[in-house]
Amino acid sequence: MANDGDKAINMNDQSKVKNLCDWPISWQRYTKPGDEYLKPNSSVYISNTEIDSQINNGNRFFTGTDGLGSHAEVYIENADLRELFNFDHKEDKREQLIINEEKCKSILELKTLSAFKKNVDENIVTNQERRKLIETARKMKFNDHEKISFIEQFCGMEF
Repeated sequence: MANDGDKAINMNDQSKVKNLCDWPISWQRYTKPGDEYLKPNSSVYISNTEIDSQINNGNRFFTGTDGLGSHAEVYIENADLRELFNFDHKEDKREQLIINEEKCKSILELKTLSAFKKNVDENIVTNQERRKLIETARKMKFNDHEKISFIEQFCGMEF
């Protein structure tokens, strides 16, 4: 069992993980034969030992762009496990940077074009996030020509 401060995490338990992508993803398991397959935007339970192995072996679906889970394509829904891997840190009040539909909405709702462009440039990094931004704008029936033009150019996709 891993000990995180005063909480013990049983590495034999399973934790729920969510595919944040609009397409299926998969990877080879380390702790038992076979592959892990996640359907688009779905959740599955994976052993904590397997999650640990994936992170320690640098699987970017989990570790994101910085090794701390920022811009990851898979989100671990177990807060204690995220803290164990330093994705979140309660004392510093730091949380893993995940770009989901809620974050995209907050970016799209920014009032000024300059603040909007700055936030898109700083927060939208991966192809999955670019697609999430476009899809969120479509769902919102977004109607701001300047912002739509910028999104199309930035993401390389048509609105």
